[in-house]
Parts: sequence; C-alpha cells; structure tokens
Amino acid sequence: MSGFELAVALAIEIVCGGAGGLAVGWWLRNLSLGTAANALTGAAGGLALTWLAARIPGVGRFVGHVESAADSAIQGVGGLTPAVLVGVGISGLLGGAALTALVGFFRSRAAG
Repeated sequence: MSGFELAVALAIEIVCGGAGGLAVGWWLRNLSLGTAANALTGAAGGLALTWLAARIPGVGRFVGHVESAADSAIQGVGGLTPAVLVGVGISGLLGGAALTALVGFFRSRAAG
C-alpha cells in the first residue's frame, strides 16, 4: 500500500476502534473507563487487533496485508479494495471493544 492508502487504513482502524471502545462503555457501564479513556483504549485495541489479523494466514488479505507478489498483482495497483476497507473497519471495531472490555473488567476487579 502507498502512504496515502496506509494513512486511510490507519484512520479507519483508529476511528472504528474508538467507536468500539465507546460502545462498550455505553452498553456495559460497569466496564466503562470514562469517555476519553474508552475512546483511547478502543483506538489502541483497534490498531492492535488489525495488526494481529494481518499476520494470520488467510485473514491478512482482508486487512490489507499482501503475502506475496502474486497477491499484489491480483489486487491490482490500488490496495484499498472494499474488502480491505470493511475488514479494517470490522477488525478495528472488534479490537476496540475487546480491549476496552478487558481493561474495564480488570480495572473493576482490582477496585473490588
């Protein structure tokens, strides 16, 4: 992916991750970290899960990871296909929700 395409993918990961974190804080109030912390934790989770998904064989193509030159040729010149955009968004959303819920769970357990 080019620099612009990478920036677009990263922005989608961060925004969708933040949205996932905010959703967890809204629907699971006992796991909420506060609005800003939910969004920031979600953004980090969105980046982390998308990075991890890119390393899983067979899943990486949905988040923009090109495994070989043949894959790159099949995708064409541009790397931002609709499948990549949706895949990055979904993995960002799920990663943000998961990390926020996990941090909120351990924080509530530590608080007693």
